Amino acid sequence: MQTIYHRTIRDSVMSELRTPKKGSWIRVIDPEYSELDNLEKNYGLEIDLLEDGTDLYEAPRLERNGNNIYIYVRYCRPSGSHTSTHPLLIVVMPNNVVTLSRTESQPLDNLAKRGDIVTTQKVKFVLEILEEVNKGYRDHLNKVTKRILSTRNKLQRTIVKNEDVLNFIDIEEDLNEFLAALQPYGLVLQALISGKYIKAHKDDEDLIEDLQLSASELIELTKSRLKTIQNIREAYTAIATNNLNQIFKRLTSIAIFLSIPTIVGGFYGMNVLLPFESDPNAFWIVSTITIGLMLGFVGYFKYKKWL
Repeated sequence: MQTIYHRTIRDSVMSELRTPKKGSWIRVIDPEYSELDNLEKNYGLEIDLLEDGTDLYEAPRLERNGNNIYIYVRYCRPSGSHTSTHPLLIVVMPNNVVTLSRTESQPLDNLAKRGDIVTTQKVKFVLEILEEVNKGYRDHLNKVTKRILSTRNKLQRTIVKNEDVLNFIDIEEDLNEFLAALQPYGLVLQALISGKYIKAHKDDEDLIEDLQLSASELIELTKSRLKTIQNIREAYTAIATNNLNQIFKRLTSIAIFLSIPTIVGGFYGMNVLLPFESDPNAFWIVSTITIGLMLGFVGYFKYKKWL
C-alpha cells in the first residue's frame, strides 16, 4: 500500500496526493515485489536495498546509492509475534522522502495523525521520524521499569510467583533485542551527525545531537534494567534456596524427633525382660520418659540453632 503526503511550511494541514511532487513523503506499507519494482522504475531506487527494508531481521545501518541515502532503523514493537522490534527504511532522495515498513508502524502513524510535519523540509522530517522512534523505545522502557519495580517490591515481601519469573524472562528477551537494535542505531546517528550523508543546517545538527544523546540514554537505561532484572532473579534464587534449606532442616528435625518414640516402641516390642514390664503404669512411665527425651532433643537443637 502506498500513500503520498505533502505539506509546505505555508500549508495549514498535510494533504494526500495521487502523484508525488517535489517535497512529498511517499509512505509504503507491506509492499509486494511489484510495488518495489515500481519504486525502482519510478524513482530510481535500488530494489535490493528496498528488499532489505522488508527483512524482519535487518539491522540498523546507512547506505548510499547514487544520490539516495538509505537509513535502516528498527522501531519498538513489543506486540510483534516474532520480534519486539521491526525494521523501518527511510530513503532520502534529492526531491522526496520514501518510508518503507512491513506493517503499520507507530512512529509513522503518529506523524501522519499529527498532520503538522513539513514534508518539504526533508532533513527535519527525517529527524522527526527518528525522534518518534526514540519516543517509542522510551515509552515502553518506562512501562518496563514500573513492572520491574512492582515485582521488586513483591520480592521484599517474598511473595514472588512463578508467573513473575516468567514475565521477567519475557522482559529480559525484549530488552536484549532493544539493546541489539539501539547500539547500531546509535552508530547510524553518529554517522548522520558527521555530515557525510546528509547536509544539515545548524539547527538540524543540534537535533541530531539530541537524538544521539537520547539514543545513548536509551542504551544505558536498557542495560540498567537488564542488570536490575538479573539482580532480582539472583535475589529470588537466593531466597528460594534459603527457604528450601529451612524446610529441609525442619523436616529432618521432625524425623529425628519421631524416631525417639519409634526406637522406644521397638525396644518394648522385644520378647525380653524390660523395666516396668510388670508395673500397671508402665505405659505412662515409658510415655513420660519418651516425651522427656523428645523435649530434651528439641531444646538441644534450639540451643545449637539447628531448628
